Amino acid sequence: MIRHRAVIPLRQTGFTLLELLVVLVLAAITVAVVGGGAQSFMDRARYHQTVRDVASHLVQARTLSQREGRAVVVAYDPGARQLIVDGRVRLGLHESLQIRWDALERRSGMEPAQGEPLFIFNTEGGALGGGLSVLRAGSGVGFRVNWLLGSIEQTVVHTPS
Repeated sequence: MIRHRAVIPLRQTGFTLLELLVVLVLAAITVAVVGGGAQSFMDRARYHQTVRDVASHLVQARTLSQREGRAVVVAYDPGARQLIVDGRVRLGLHESLQIRWDALERRSGMEPAQGEPLFIFNTEGGALGGGLSVLRAGSGVGFRVNWLLGSIEQTVVHTPS
């Protein structure tokens, strides 16, 4: 018995040049759209993390003052863009964020702080304070301290256009 094989013509397999170009153009468009959105997302995430970090450092300064029974100074060094708590703890603030501050006047008996003093938390719970604002695209959060209670207050800040 003789079996005959059916002859199957060979077809060319693969993609045409036109199909590859269409896929590459669609991939380029996708990267352009997603890339711009990712940068915006990263800027927004950096801003929110900085606001949380500043609030956390201010609470730590207040707690340190009450726990150790001494005044704790929170300062800002504009050259290094750092928030300095008690001369040791430093928080770097990213260049993409705008920082505004109202420094306290240096008083006699006040130990020299690195940077410009912003807040002084006292042992009995009160505080002296200027202000610090973290801004992104013209709006942001301002930090002040309640002089009587020493609590940290956050407010919404908009810069005039």
